[in-house]
Amino acid sequence: MKIHPLTTGVVRLKHSFLFAREGWRRQPSLFLPGDWCPPVPIHCWAVEHEDRLFLVDTGETAGVNDIPFARFEVTKDQELPGQLAAAGLSSSDADTVVLTHMHGDHMDGAAHLAGPVLVHDDELSFTRTLGARVMQRLLRQPVPAGVKFRAFKLDGGPFGAFERSRALSEDRRVVAVATPGHTPGHISVICVDDEGRHVLLAGDATDTLDQLLALRPDAVSPKVDVTIASMKTILAHAAKHPTVYVPSHDPQSTSRLAEGTTI
Repeated sequence: MKIHPLTTGVVRLKHSFLFAREGWRRQPSLFLPGDWCPPVPIHCWAVEHEDRLFLVDTGETAGVNDIPFARFEVTKDQELPGQLAAAGLSSSDADTVVLTHMHGDHMDGAAHLAGPVLVHDDELSFTRTLGARVMQRLLRQPVPAGVKFRAFKLDGGPFGAFERSRALSEDRRVVAVATPGHTPGHISVICVDDEGRHVLLAGDATDTLDQLLALRPDAVSPKVDVTIASMKTILAHAAKHPTVYVPSHDPQSTSRLAEGTTI
């Protein structure tokens, strides 16, 4: 198995996003003036395994619009096709494409793909609710047109500490698991590498490893208790399985992946 980090630009996030206030001010503070954190990467992942290529998330595109709590810097050559080419791969090689969740910096690059893109059914249903569609319009963050989103269920039973899962490879070394919180249907993908480590491609379950260890939810999560429960499940899994934790926006994710550093 080989996991390639693909970095589709960077994003600057408001301090109030990463270090959310408590109580009713948590989400409104995102729309108020405030400090900005240094740029962080926008990672997605290409996984080569058993003559197959899996893509976990598809990254951002150069046409992305800034929003009140995120400022993007993405060039055309940083989009998914260029990043795949730099790794010696092509979008036409992808056998399975799966999204951790349907935020723009994780799904917009799917516009470059011709085949189906797998999305947890809870996430896809939420994205089509009236409230979600209104926010997409207000923030100028539409779901990319023409993409063949295909719902799937986490109907494979438990996997480690995770109660719900779905094997994406026949040998169950690439497995989607439920990590709701950042969005209602958020998933992560666990890849069991050749040394038996569980590489947890965490999407935005947290933005960094430090945030996970601190059990600190971001300001976007609709329900804080759900987010914290997912964090505790990840830590419980890591307590029993050597786990390399690689969220999409952690500047240290690529070095932990390269070195096999576990939690």
